[in-house]
Amino acid sequence: MIDLHIHSNHSDGTFSVIEILKEAQRMNLDVISITDHDSIKAYKELENIDVKKYYSGKIIVGAEMKSVFKDIPVEILGYNIDLKKAKQRKYIDSLETLYLNIQREYLKHLKEVGKTIGLKFNEDIYINENKMQYASDIFQTEIKKYPENIDILKKNNIKLEPNFYRAAQCNPNTVFYIKETDRFPKVKELIDEIHKTGGLAFLAHPYIYPLENTLEFVEQIINETDLDGLECYYSYFTKEQTESLIKLCKKHNLYISGGTDFHGQNRLDTKLGIGTGDLNIGKEVINEWINKGR
Repeated sequence: MIDLHIHSNHSDGTFSVIEILKEAQRMNLDVISITDHDSIKAYKELENIDVKKYYSGKIIVGAEMKSVFKDIPVEILGYNIDLKKAKQRKYIDSLETLYLNIQREYLKHLKEVGKTIGLKFNEDIYINENKMQYASDIFQTEIKKYPENIDILKKNNIKLEPNFYRAAQCNPNTVFYIKETDRFPKVKELIDEIHKTGGLAFLAHPYIYPLENTLEFVEQIINETDLDGLECYYSYFTKEQTESLIKLCKKHNLYISGGTDFHGQNRLDTKLGIGTGDLNIGKEVINEWINKGR
């Protein structure tokens, strides 16, 4: 069993790197990848840890990085990244500092808009400079503490599902909308950079994006970039969605991946390795590329 989509406390997860290793061992996972948002800090920490003391399986170096395609924010999972090349090129290695500054600006915007529409929240919430955090996650966690905010959000046609980021910050029809087109790299640019650091690029959780036709959108990315694969197995996909993505991979000769999107206590319904209960991705799914890079 494998899990190639895991977040530690170096981004928006709550488990430390060692806690993830211990849990992966307890769950008998053969292969894992810690894929923090726009950060490879977990792997810098792993360089100073006796990994085999906690986990006997294989670890694939990875990261989940924000990007834009056709004005739609998406995430690209980079796997088998060569850490030495990443440090030499500095592109991926410096994303965290760049994006932390952007998220500080975003949080300021969300607070200002929240005050304008009358939301109740603690104005002292902030972006922690020691970890990669998203302003939308911090803001959503805060405003959900106050039941009276629900009616205010409804009056402004704002939902919290699947999350505040997708439903409000990325939605041009809400007052919280932030245009991210010019803030983050285009998908092609990011994929090229992942390849230059020796890695493979996979589109993360395609069905999570607010699209009218997901498969058509994904095929556009495939046809216009050097994408290596798709995250076909995911905690919140239906069986039909997974099968449609696998079919697309076979059609375009792409690699297949999958993971839970584990966040620890920040996503209690999602367990390492099994997602919402029955994910169980077999190691054979990644046999074609597990030891490959660019």
